[in-house]
Amino acid sequence: MENKRKEISFEVIEHVGVIAKYQNGWQKEINVVSWNDGPAKYDIRDWDPDHEHMSRGITLSEDDMQSLRELMDGREKAAIAKFTEKKSKGWER
Repeated sequence: MENKRKEISFEVIEHVGVIAKYQNGWQKEINVVSWNDGPAKYDIRDWDPDHEHMSRGITLSEDDMQSLRELMDGREKAAIAKFTEKKSKGWER
């Protein structure tokens, strides 16, 4: 059986931001990327400094990203509420 690797093409449509930087020059980034001329999606993965090599990552549709935002917003609100509750209890002494 012959192992044929399909060439993967990509275009970074928008650089959203850097999540983490590593000493070797690579960065974990969130970008909007079109893979194989498909619709652009949010993409989170590590990239080398020249954007020629990348790690495995995750792609998220607009709906997926909205769900992630809602989950993280809910988590943040819960953490703030918990902190506020602890702080107010500490002042009651």
